[in-house]
Amino acid sequence: MPLISIIIPVYNASKFILNTLNILESQSYKNFEIIIINDGSTDNSLEILNEFQRKNSNIIIYNQNNKGVSEARNKGIELSKGKFVTFLDSDDYFSPYFLEKMILRQKETNADLIYCGYNRINSSGKKQSMPCHFKEGNILINYLDKKGYFHFSGMLINKKILIDNSINFEINCDIAEDLLFTVKLLSNFQCFCIREHLFNYVQRTNSVMSSPWTQNEWLSDINVRRDILSYLIKNYNKDDKEKVLELASISVFLREISYLIDCLKNFKYKKIKNYIKETDFFAKEKYAEKTKFNNKDRKKFLIIKRNSNIIWFFYTLYYRFFRFRF
Repeated sequence: MPLISIIIPVYNASKFILNTLNILESQSYKNFEIIIINDGSTDNSLEILNEFQRKNSNIIIYNQNNKGVSEARNKGIELSKGKFVTFLDSDDYFSPYFLEKMILRQKETNADLIYCGYNRINSSGKKQSMPCHFKEGNILINYLDKKGYFHFSGMLINKKILIDNSINFEINCDIAEDLLFTVKLLSNFQCFCIREHLFNYVQRTNSVMSSPWTQNEWLSDINVRRDILSYLIKNYNKDDKEKVLELASISVFLREISYLIDCLKNFKYKKIKNYIKETDFFAKEKYAEKTKFNNKDRKKFLIIKRNSNIIWFFYTLYYRFFRFRF
């Protein structure tokens, strides 16, 4: 039974980290270690972790100044002793059979990457199983096209491929930091799956992903998608490269549109004009064709394309006061 390292970054997680750890201890597969990277927590997270460690011998705690989730995960990889690694956020949790079923599938396929479907748990505790097509083999196109989309925490990864190929998380990136990491994996290795939803992603009311984004957060997210495109241009050389690059370009474009619509909803027309002036936004217009965009996204683009404060103003009023949904 190979050792599995579960890497968990922790920052001010005192309200939920103990629940996550207790659920981990109920795993049917027992040969695992928990690598906790305490990323400069200022609450009593460390006290809770130390108490848990006194009762459980399979947990390693590493304390560092606050450096962000990417550096925390990279440190976890460095400290891990397992043949396989998986990543978990401090408020999410696995099914009790996650490790057992993932390692069994790995044994069946001898694959470097195994993934499963995931559930989304909202703030009231309601569970929703997210659609997943469960493709296998070279699934990069499916991932970029959000067909069979999965969460990176629902992956079991052969640690050797991370070390041999210098695959890690980009530092100074705390928004969408998992996307480039996942793309690097999927662009280089075959991936197999468990056709079950074994990972649970918890949406919390005050989390980054569920709160309104700042301009810096929007631009950081867009830049990650640009980094993905740049990486694929330089490093991806399979027969489907043209389609892969198109999908990566569309991902950038859609995120730009979402950011500009967010600006429009908040009367920030100058930011819209500056962005479309300083970037190649309109050079991507070809991707707004009906065959590549759904009607909702195409409509958003056409609103931005008007490039008129007066027209934008009426759309803003319509949204803010008549609940018009773009």
